[in-house]
Amino acid sequence: MSDIFDIESVQWKPVRPEVADGVLGREMLDSNVKAVLTRVVPGGKFRMHSDNYAHLFYFMSGQGIVWVDKEKYEARPGTVVQVDAGMAHAYENTGTEDMVLVSLNLQV
Repeated sequence: MSDIFDIESVQWKPVRPEVADGVLGREMLDSNVKAVLTRVVPGGKFRMHSDNYAHLFYFMSGQGIVWVDKEKYEARPGTVVQVDAGMAHAYENTGTEDMVLVSLNLQV
């Protein structure tokens, strides 16, 4: 199915509140690949967890920290993070402005 829409017409919704605080998303695609425009408020975070699907995060604005397994990395505009299915990961907004990223999830 093809679709064209203005992302501003999609409501921000809390993302996985069981493992996230201050993380909101605007779903852009939900099929074999799920695509979400994600906004993390200052101090917001996705706590360490693992999923049975792979992720790709593309950080567009703001600043923060991302963990993959036990490794810690700086997240800033232009950072791309690939997470294999089953690997522990987390991220946190350490800045004073919203951190915005695109999250792609490969549904298996």
